[in-house]
Amino acid sequence: MKNIYTTILIIILATTTAFAQSTVQCHQLSELSRTWGLLKYYHPEIASGKYDWDSVVIANISNLLSSKYTNGFHSAIDNLLTVAGIDTASYYSPETDHSIRYSNYDISWIKRARYLSNAQKEKLYYIATHPHRGKNFYALPGDAMDSTVATVNEKPYKDMLLPDVKYRLLGLFRFWNVINYYYPYKYAIGKPWDKVQQEMIPVMINSNDTLSYYRAIVRMAASINDSHGGLWPEVFKHIAGKYMPPFNFRLIEGKAVVTKIIDSTLAHDARLQVGATLTSINGVPISRLIKTFWEDVPASNAGGKLKSMHAFILNTHSAQAQYGSISKDGKKFNMVLPQIERDFLKDYLDFFQMNSKITAKILEGNIGYVFFSNLHYKNLDSVMKSLWNTKAIIFDMRNYPMEGTGTYQVPGYLLSQPELYARNTYPDFSLPGRFNYMISNEGTAYSQVGRHNPNPYKGKIILLVDSRTQSAAEWACMTLLTSKNVTIIGNQTAGADGNVTRTILPGGYKIAFSGLGIYFPDGTETQRKGIPIDIEVQYTVADLIENRDPLLAKAIEFVNK
Repeated sequence: MKNIYTTILIIILATTTAFAQSTVQCHQLSELSRTWGLLKYYHPEIASGKYDWDSVVIANISNLLSSKYTNGFHSAIDNLLTVAGIDTASYYSPETDHSIRYSNYDISWIKRARYLSNAQKEKLYYIATHPHRGKNFYALPGDAMDSTVATVNEKPYKDMLLPDVKYRLLGLFRFWNVINYYYPYKYAIGKPWDKVQQEMIPVMINSNDTLSYYRAIVRMAASINDSHGGLWPEVFKHIAGKYMPPFNFRLIEGKAVVTKIIDSTLAHDARLQVGATLTSINGVPISRLIKTFWEDVPASNAGGKLKSMHAFILNTHSAQAQYGSISKDGKKFNMVLPQIERDFLKDYLDFFQMNSKITAKILEGNIGYVFFSNLHYKNLDSVMKSLWNTKAIIFDMRNYPMEGTGTYQVPGYLLSQPELYARNTYPDFSLPGRFNYMISNEGTAYSQVGRHNPNPYKGKIILLVDSRTQSAAEWACMTLLTSKNVTIIGNQTAGADGNVTRTILPGGYKIAFSGLGIYFPDGTETQRKGIPIDIEVQYTVADLIENRDPLLAKAIEFVNK
């Protein structure tokens, strides 16, 4: 019996030691990444692009992966500092003028680091307080209409379909540091950003095959909790399969409700009808699939995750699938259906019912209704005049405005004078980690909306929103909220505003994030939270089966009260 206990104790000690070493290694690799990133953006010799900074860290990653002792880590850090050389920049200590500018700025990590020596901490703190203030080779101001930060000088290593462990970690280090210094919402991610890196390091190390690497990089893209996040080219078809169902559907309550039949050969199948509810695919409950993929989906909130999942949740590797289903009249049955190849992005607006032949109409009770994305400069004035004598206008914002006519011009009909509608942050390239904070579109005609109007619209204004209300649609809601008589009805919007910025990973992949921080005039953010809801209304399976619109019904009820 004593020998058995001794054996068990040895196993426990061996396991504990191995785990401790793995944890130490993760922390050391994380501190290596932070050191590499600080030098990359702050040290004048490195920030100018003088050295191949990728190759320097790759060599030291290799040394650190093969080392079991702290001395190997110290040597790796010393190697980075030696290559960088003497920091010739002047001392600079920023003065805090507005807290929002410094929400992401943090050099205190240097003193808190577990494994850096005191001498290394002193050198890094010196560099942090003597930053390069000029043009940075690795992070340039981007095109304001696309990327806020341009990382065009990052090597793509396109031939690496499956990068080896050193380059996988390089990709993680790159992404982590770009987010650390240039992502306006790092403070709102929901988990400490250094902890995210420590969790991702073993994932990257163990991604030894193509499929596990795809899962790792999509998990990394999702880690910032941003509906503007994502990976190009997309890899979910490799993970879930390239074949999609021959119908459109909406995920709700852990099920998929059919909203449109795509394959005309199935139109006469009495079992598959609009309103049919699907509960499983190939024997796997859809609710379980949602849980399986939850952490892999880049989205700002739960509604955004469910919306993004439509692109692959019912995908298969085979050209047919067995569905567990419930008919409209409540009968359970199984059916085998052909799966088809589709371009989800091309079908996006139709899939989510974000198109409409209606631009405006007057509902019963003298209530105006506008499908917002159909407004343009040719019809705007006639639409607003046709609704001028209604007691309320319902603007349906569950769509995507393709141009800014409605966004910037509708408030002119609702306001008696111009109003500010938003502020934004964008990277201060003179000090990575700090952000400029200003009135949106400051210095242009679009810094305010509305005009001096002695006769603005007198009725109620109602906005209908849900997870389809994203980015440009959320921006339009902000301009409309300048009116004092606006009520928001629906459920949480996507919580992703601002433009889309991309950076490059080994293998030629591009990973995205929101490049601008968007705020209401009082500094309240929209990221992750979305547009504030006044009257919350959720969809149910029954609403979809019966083709009911509970948001519109609630809006009409509200107006008539």
